[in-house]
Amino acid sequence: MDQRTITLKTVLHEIQEAGTVFSLKFRKLDGSISFKGQVKKNPSKATVPADKSGQKKDLHSIRRNMNQAGALLLYDCEKRQTFEVKIELLVAYNGYKIFHNY
Repeated sequence: MDQRTITLKTVLHEIQEAGTVFSLKFRKLDGSISFKGQVKKNPSKATVPADKSGQKKDLHSIRRNMNQAGALLLYDCEKRQTFEVKIELLVAYNGYKIFHNY
């Protein structure tokens, strides 16, 4: 592994640190590449979506569903909106190529 590579495990750990702002490059489901310069994990004050019954889900169940789906719910600081990215489609973190060590 060269100097400009970071493991997926390290990336996921660093993303969880409160207040961490980072850049992220990832592949979208359509195959195109996207780059976001200022991202952080989704703040807990974010609007909690309602389920099919119209009741709001608690944050714990949302996190559990995201982990089971293999996705991260993140916040774009520049556009001030949340977005979802599949973990397996992450390409780079703070300029470091992500090594997906399975």
